[in-house]
Amino acid sequence: MSYLRKSARCVIQCFMLFGVLCCLALTALPAAAASHAYVANFGDNSVSVIDTNTNAVVGSPISVGDSPLYLAVTRNGKFVYVTNVFAPSESVIDTATNTVVATVPLGTAGISLANGVAITPNGKFAYVATDSPDGVSVIDTATNTVVTTVPLVPGSAPMGLAITPDGESVYVANNGNGTATVIDTGTNTVVKTISVGSMPEDVAITPEGEFAYVTNNGSTTVSVIDTETNMVVKTITVGSSPDGVAFTRGGDFAYVCNLNSNSVSVIDTETYMVTTITLPVGSLPDSVAFTANGKFAYVTNENFPGSVWVIDTKTKIIVGTITVGVRPQPSGIAISRRRRED
Repeated sequence: MSYLRKSARCVIQCFMLFGVLCCLALTALPAAAASHAYVANFGDNSVSVIDTNTNAVVGSPISVGDSPLYLAVTRNGKFVYVTNVFAPSESVIDTATNTVVATVPLGTAGISLANGVAITPNGKFAYVATDSPDGVSVIDTATNTVVTTVPLVPGSAPMGLAITPDGESVYVANNGNGTATVIDTGTNTVVKTISVGSMPEDVAITPEGEFAYVTNNGSTTVSVIDTETNMVVKTITVGSSPDGVAFTRGGDFAYVCNLNSNSVSVIDTETYMVTTITLPVGSLPDSVAFTANGKFAYVTNENFPGSVWVIDTKTKIIVGTITVGVRPQPSGIAISRRRRED
C-alpha cells in the first residue's frame, strides 16, 4: 500500500507540474494581433475603423477635416495620417484611442488642396502632396509641423505618392501634367521627372524597391518605372480609370482599382499578365490595402451607400461587404497592426 500511495503521489505531482507548465505556456502566448482598417470617408468628413479579425466596424466614425481622401499608417501602427483635401490639413489619429491628437495645416482653405500622403520607413517624416501651390510638404512626425516643402512644376497637381523601402526616394504621381516626380529625401530636392500616362493618380512601390507602379487615371494603363534607371520599362493595360494600387505582401501581384469599370485588375509582377476581379455593377472601387498575412484585400467602394469589400486573395472572390459611414463615399484605406498577424 505504501508503494502504491507513493506511486499515486508521483503521478499526481507529475500531472500538477504538467498543468503548471501548460498555464505558463498559455500565458506566454502573444495576444491576437490587433489589426484595423482605417477608411477615409470623403463624403462625411470622417474615418471609419474596421476590425479585420471580425470585419466589424469599431465604434463611431472619427471626425477629421474637410473631405478626407488619402491616409497612411506609421510602421509601428501607432498613428494614422489622414489628408483632408479641402481643409487643407493632415489629421493625426492615435490608434490606441482612435482619437485625433494633432492637426497639421498644409495651406490656405479655398485655395490650396492636400492629396496623397506617405510616411518614411523610420517613421520620422510624412510626405504630403499639395496643390496650389504645387509641391510636397514634409512633416516632422515628432512635432507634427511642416519642416520644408519641395516645390514642383506649376500645373503638376500632385496626387498619390510612395516612398521606397530604403526611405531614400519619394515617387509622386502628377495628375496635371502626365508625369511622375522623384524626390531625394536626403536633400528634399527633385532629381527626376518621368513622363508616364494620362492623369496619373496613384503610385506604389514593390516591396524590394525595384519598381514603381503608377496608375494613369485618364487612360487604361499602369506605367512601370525601374527605380534604378528611373525609366518606364513597361506599360500595362488594365480597366477604365485606374486609381488606387497596392502590392501583395511578397510583391508577386499588384492590385489596381478600376474606378469606372466595376473591377480590380490583378497584375502578375513577374509576367505582367493581368487577371480581373469583377465587382457588382455600379461599383466605384477607389483604393486597396492588404492584411499583414496577405490573405485578404480590402477595397473601398465610393458608390452610395459606401462600403468596403473583402476579397480572398487566393480565390479572388469577394467574401465580405462592410458598410461604413453615414454618407461616406469611402476613398483611401490603410491597415494598422501593432504585431504581425498569424
